[in-house]
Amino acid sequence: MFNRPLAENPLYNDNKMKIGIIAMNCSHGSTISQVEGAWEMNWPDTREVAVMADRAGFEALLPVARWRGYGGPTNFNNRTFETYNWAAGVAAVTEYSCIFSTSHVPLTHPVAAAKQCATIDHISGGRFALNVVCGWFKNEFEMFGADWKEHDVRYEYATEWLNFVRRIWTEDGEFDFQGRWFDSKNVWSEPKPIQSPMPPVMNAGGSEAGQIFAATQADMNFVILKERDIEGGKSQIAHLKNMAKDAGRDVKSWIHVYVVCRDTEKEAQDYLNHYVNEKGDFEAVNNLLEIFGMQSETLPNEVLDEFRFHFIAGHGGYPLVGTPEQIVDEIGKLIEIGVDGMLISWVDYKTECKQWIDEILPLMEQAGQRAPVKKL
Repeated sequence: MFNRPLAENPLYNDNKMKIGIIAMNCSHGSTISQVEGAWEMNWPDTREVAVMADRAGFEALLPVARWRGYGGPTNFNNRTFETYNWAAGVAAVTEYSCIFSTSHVPLTHPVAAAKQCATIDHISGGRFALNVVCGWFKNEFEMFGADWKEHDVRYEYATEWLNFVRRIWTEDGEFDFQGRWFDSKNVWSEPKPIQSPMPPVMNAGGSEAGQIFAATQADMNFVILKERDIEGGKSQIAHLKNMAKDAGRDVKSWIHVYVVCRDTEKEAQDYLNHYVNEKGDFEAVNNLLEIFGMQSETLPNEVLDEFRFHFIAGHGGYPLVGTPEQIVDEIGKLIEIGVDGMLISWVDYKTECKQWIDEILPLMEQAGQRAPVKKL
């Protein structure tokens, strides 16, 4: 059986700032706005953007696991492609990028999840990664009739779930698994993933329990920066990385950024104000923040209120707004903070991804943030 060393996954290249795309499997992506040109989400456009990013050397393409929308005029994220199938389809049309699936651990049995992940790893030639989420949208769980656990217990469950999956990925022959939640006999799964020893795992652990889980179980922590200045950001990222180091592990830090790039700073700020303050779906964002604040414990309520603007602009992401030069300067600050990778969202993924490739990527290379891409 062909094995591919984990180090060959593009997530482990030497670029100071790795880049990816998030949420293009969802209607409106990460933008909670009624603005004209917002991402409609269909397969032809998805394929076009995925191939475009892949050829430009983006390290990651990551879908969001969403099963229903948030109401309001946009019913934000109400149309979504399921993430395992999405990842398989995107893996088949790309050659370089790491393709993620995002899995709610309480909604997928480890035996099924392990098999689906191994299948995508083979389709991609060893370019797969799994984003593990524990769930914070209770209405989605009610659709499945799934057990809704207390916040910290969700991470205990996820630890057992992931241990089971990793054992399926690596153990030859049949085995029994008995834990607090799973009691499985004669477990068998072939083929194993191509990546050796196993595919990497990401988790967005923001609460205390989530941070511990990400530090001890994940390879990448997907972080919401609570402080947007350099010193505050440094402190947050250093804390998370030191937690992992204390556990004998090296966990990379990724963040979500939303991008508005124009020829002048004024044009960028004017467009941001237009799609947030003039066209924002405030009903949907209020619904989202109420659920997010009550169920995730990632951000305290007073911080959530401050983040309302950023949730409309890009689901709470870090703003990269301005000219190409200003955006690259800001990326330099994120590197100084200790951020290893950025998952990007735009209002219009197709047009603005091309703009990123044409106008921003060359400047990142000139600044030494990334090596020139080898054309596929």
